[in-house]
Amino acid sequence: MALFEFGPFVLDAAERRLTRHGARVPVTGKTLDVLRLLAEAEGRLVDRQTFNTHLWPEVIVEDRNLTVHISVLRKVLGGGTIETVARNGYRLAMPVRAVKGQESPEATRVLREARYQLGQAERVPALRALGLFERALALDPHDANALAGLASTYLLLSSTTIRRPLPVDEAVQLATDAARRALATDPRQGEAYAVLGRLKMTYDADWAGAEADLAMAVALAPASVETRVGNSFFLSAVGRHREALAELERARAIDPTRRETHERLGLAWWMAGDGERALAALGEAVSVDPEARRPHFRRMVVLDQLGRHAEAAAERAIWLRLFGDHTEAERLADVARRAGPCAAIVEWIARLAKLNQWFEAAIQAMAIGEREQALAALERCVEERGDNAPFIAEFPPFRRLAGEPRFDRLLSEVGLLSPPPATSP
Repeated sequence: MALFEFGPFVLDAAERRLTRHGARVPVTGKTLDVLRLLAEAEGRLVDRQTFNTHLWPEVIVEDRNLTVHISVLRKVLGGGTIETVARNGYRLAMPVRAVKGQESPEATRVLREARYQLGQAERVPALRALGLFERALALDPHDANALAGLASTYLLLSSTTIRRPLPVDEAVQLATDAARRALATDPRQGEAYAVLGRLKMTYDADWAGAEADLAMAVALAPASVETRVGNSFFLSAVGRHREALAELERARAIDPTRRETHERLGLAWWMAGDGERALAALGEAVSVDPEARRPHFRRMVVLDQLGRHAEAAAERAIWLRLFGDHTEAERLADVARRAGPCAAIVEWIARLAKLNQWFEAAIQAMAIGEREQALAALERCVEERGDNAPFIAEFPPFRRLAGEPRFDRLLSEVGLLSPPPATSP
């Protein structure tokens, strides 16, 4: 696959990287794919149908989706670099030179694509990543990097955030096995230690073991986004917020185009008590990938907790439209107009419950003062081993539940509160 040079920019389509005077430019995801199609046309018109066929082959999208990506590219490349051809499409309005690049080995190409799909941290890309890592291991069964990536993929597939594509026990066992195989192949595989650490904190309530594994992960792979972000999970969950923020800042410096890092940074700021910085970091996540749904969801919950319900409703509507549910977006907007924002949140909580999103339902229940409903949702989250459960002590909405016997029992179940000593008969 060729390199494309235009002005001070070089697009390496194989490496999925854009640079300006040699420095990486934070363009990723579908936005980078739009730029690739424009560069491949070498100044010729690329019509909207071509974009839709290549970027959204299985869904019908609004014209606005493409417009958002073009807008991001214009900000990056500069004014006048992309020409709009009225009612037809777009073209690059600068000379483009294609330079033949050296072809990478198949295993390298497969691993690169697997990492890209895993980095999306979404349900369908995670399933794609699973197939790609398995393909890479068919080419080289002893590739420790591929084994660690496979372990990270199974860990993600255990997550309720992406509606848990695999049963939790199966996903946890597969993630554990893959991580151990990676370490048997390469005892210095930092990402594998990060997976084991996150499994221990999330599903075993083994906080000491998690801390040890995650510290080892960072020591072995300090330049890895996976190890830094993994360690931040532990630090946030146990209330070491400054350290968590520092880890995430390091991760962002390693790869500023990784959307999930910006999202985690937003949540870390929220847990640290700074809602405005949380919203700013989540806004950066939207800028990195305007089509991603989760940053809008997370901005919504922060805004609701801050009492900014109109802004939260706007983010909720964006999330629903990106999910393809325009009807529900309009229905909730109508409920809010007729009965107020709290009534819309009640309806929204019912939808979250149907999706088994108990942690998120609890957050929204706290936004409207429904403590009993929040506690019931958190009990379901812990009972079903939701991967958000380890954060219940530090998420701001739940701090108001401290001292509630039901809440304290939940903290004990996830290993964050020692149970009281048994009384003598």
